[in-house]
Amino acid sequence: MKTKLLLLILFVGFGISSAFSHAMWIESSSTGKKGQAQEVKIFFGEYEHNEVDSAAKWFSNLKDFKLVLTAPNGTTKVLTASPDVFFYKASFTPDQNGTYKLSVVHEVADIYEKAKIEYYAFADVAVGSAKLNTTFPADAALTIRPEKQVTKVGESAAHQVIYNKAPFAKQKLTVVNPERKGTPAETDADGKFTFKPAQKGNYFIEGFTEEKTTGKLNGKDYEKVWHLVTYTTQIN
Repeated sequence: MKTKLLLLILFVGFGISSAFSHAMWIESSSTGKKGQAQEVKIFFGEYEHNEVDSAAKWFSNLKDFKLVLTAPNGTTKVLTASPDVFFYKASFTPDQNGTYKLSVVHEVADIYEKAKIEYYAFADVAVGSAKLNTTFPADAALTIRPEKQVTKVGESAAHQVIYNKAPFAKQKLTVVNPERKGTPAETDADGKFTFKPAQKGNYFIEGFTEEKTTGKLNGKDYEKVWHLVTYTTQIN
């Protein structure tokens, strides 16, 4: 883990794609049906390189993450997740039409290279009518917000990145296609970029920023905060 954290340090130092760093992400089918159980998986590792850490070796307090399900009517619940070999798994059964939002907002308990690390992971599941769920956790400093959920090849939609309640303007992102090939993207002045998948399979979008701030976490000083966000979707 220490070696892979050095990759994160290099990424910060040289401003390269955050796909070279460790991240948390959520995988689930992008569509579901009322009354049918929906499987959810939570991973930690380096998505673009297809390097997934075994659940038994997740560092610090990662295993204490909370997976929150936000229903189309805005109600929320924490889903129980149990460890498998290379991921944690959970499930829910939709009982409404609309979009269910899955989210993880997690603060790492330990300080690394004088940095506090915040992970944010999001995924949407459309059930029946595809009215988008725009509810995001209040404690998520960095979010990726699609204006429309894209589920099919050739569809496109603007996605907006928000950082501390403001557009994440003119910032670099990484979009990883089903073949694990990363493509750089950049937000415009409104924090938006266009997502248009060209093939079926899972897509992974990742963003990063470093916040220069000082404080204490569990009795240890930090000089900065690393914010890493992921949004994943399955294209049918």
